[in-house]
Amino acid sequence: MLIPPLAFAPSTLQPLTTSQRITDTGSCQAASNAPGSTVKAKAAATAAAKAAVALAPETLSHAHPPAMLMIEGPKFSGFDFSPEPAGSSSMGEPLVVNGHRIVLPQKKTANPSDAEHQHQLWYQEDDGLSHTARTASSVWDCSIVLGKYLESLSAKSPNYWKGKRVLELGAGQGIASFSAAALGAEQVIITDMDSAIAGLQEGVAMNGFQPLQVQVTTLDWTSRAEALQNIRRNLVGRASASDKNPHLDYILASDVIWVDYLIPALVDTVADLIQGSTESSPPVFLLAYQFRSTRSDHILFDSLDRLNLSRKSVCLDGSDTKDLDAVSLDPKFYKTNITIWKIWKEY
Repeated sequence: MLIPPLAFAPSTLQPLTTSQRITDTGSCQAASNAPGSTVKAKAAATAAAKAAVALAPETLSHAHPPAMLMIEGPKFSGFDFSPEPAGSSSMGEPLVVNGHRIVLPQKKTANPSDAEHQHQLWYQEDDGLSHTARTASSVWDCSIVLGKYLESLSAKSPNYWKGKRVLELGAGQGIASFSAAALGAEQVIITDMDSAIAGLQEGVAMNGFQPLQVQVTTLDWTSRAEALQNIRRNLVGRASASDKNPHLDYILASDVIWVDYLIPALVDTVADLIQGSTESSPPVFLLAYQFRSTRSDHILFDSLDRLNLSRKSVCLDGSDTKDLDAVSLDPKFYKTNITIWKIWKEY
């Protein structure tokens, strides 16, 4: 999925404060005080979005615009994803999920000393790749938070991931998928655009995951019908003899809400995967999300409402003891500007 080069937002644009954002809930405590688990703040969100658009009409476009890119770079530091034995590298501590050290293909540089940013990893140089495609070469903070959230669910219930089937959208470097595999998910399907596939396949091999458990495939959200058919056939083909109707349990995505015109396509893809399930319990979508712009928030929530998908923000700091989905992440993996949304279809 090659996307036109992006126009960057001016550096003078500042992230909005929490009170200015179009969010359905604020802190964990605010979320726990909301009536019910389904959030419906569409009217307020729409009004806020219209106000934001009125302030910056030049940022709107209804065709394929030069997308506004207000994207804050990775901030976690000190993680060593190199395949070198732990402790032999000066790049930092390893990222470990369920006792499995996650390693990734490394960015190739002419001078190894130039690799100052531990998150910037290898990608195949290609001037034809848009910046959108090249973001797949970085480990974004949301993917680390999502991976550790999956681990926290397992800590609450040791067999939580046993027998589960998981699919990741826009996987990038595959941190969330590798985390699910390390936690014992029965099947993990990793998807992204063509340009990311080779790196993901290399990552699968480097981490020692077997093809029966982890598969990598192309999925373009804007042209997805055939790819989704192949994914469903893959689920059936990998099922055990006792599993008469294999289905997805979880859909994962991290830091994919930043190119406005791709957001509806993402949500439509999620809806197709959910509605394609014949089970009484369709898959749940876990979206690790970092605020980028008010308009992107509006597009996301409006797209979810359009398809009647329910949502709630998950408490990550342990302050909500009533929410069964809430966890208490290690402070070094917790960031106040990252939210995990649980999204599902009610029947």
